[in-house]
Amino acid sequence: MATFLVCNGIIYKDKLTNMQPFVNSIQKLLKQKLNIYTTGLTPKTDLKKDLNLVDWEMLYLLNAVEKKWHVSIAQNESDNIGNIEQLLAVVKKQSGKSMS
Repeated sequence: MATFLVCNGIIYKDKLTNMQPFVNSIQKLLKQKLNIYTTGLTPKTDLKKDLNLVDWEMLYLLNAVEKKWHVSIAQNESDNIGNIEQLLAVVKKQSGKSMS
């Protein structure tokens, strides 16, 4: 069974190699929800270390991600999210086959 990732209207098949649309979406959420203006985010950007997110900001971001992609991130999963790539993996797992 093929897995598809749809982000910002772009369809990616089977791989998470081009995560830039997702990274851009996270960047927009940071700006809109937390008033954090960032540049140069990558999949390896650490949400707490690189962006200096404190616990409540991390929870707020995860809540915004849940609402945007209609997923529910469990506490045990959120504890393992350190960078944007890990966040994408959790969202992809929760959303099944697509994100937009």
